[in-house]
Amino acid sequence: MGSSENQTPRGGRPGDHIATLTGTVDRRDAVTRLTKLSKAGKLAGFEPGTGDEIASFAAFGHPFDGRVLVRAEGDGLRFDLRMSRKMPMIFGAVLAVCVWPGLPLTDAFLQGFGWYERLTSGVLRTWMWYLPLAAIPAPFALVSAIRKSRRSAHRHAVETVERLGPKLTA
Repeated sequence: MGSSENQTPRGGRPGDHIATLTGTVDRRDAVTRLTKLSKAGKLAGFEPGTGDEIASFAAFGHPFDGRVLVRAEGDGLRFDLRMSRKMPMIFGAVLAVCVWPGLPLTDAFLQGFGWYERLTSGVLRTWMWYLPLAAIPAPFALVSAIRKSRRSAHRHAVETVERLGPKLTA
């Protein structure tokens, strides 16, 4: 009979160990069973692996997804979570690029109001308050989104591995 050993991640870092299923079928049979589950619509994002990695499948996170890597290890299978770096980098770049175009747009809009024109006729300029309000929260939003994604992808990966356990140890 097979058993699973779940370990809680420390901080949800990429490469987190999800579980090790011992007493599983051999490597080739495991890939065959995973492929069959994928074709039945029960294993999203399945891809056969190469080299040390026998397969991988999707771990849905919000807002960024990860992948669960499956490796043959001793008499079992090891499942590790890897978070994608591409989408968080694109998200961060979009956040950074979107800050500056908002400054002239905000300034042009507010200059139409008489009270704002009088307010900015002295020392205060739009960029003095706009840039801190728009730029300072951006890194915090990115870090928050990454942490949330790691937690939700890890949760989904654990659920998926728990569902796969009986099918890979039978």
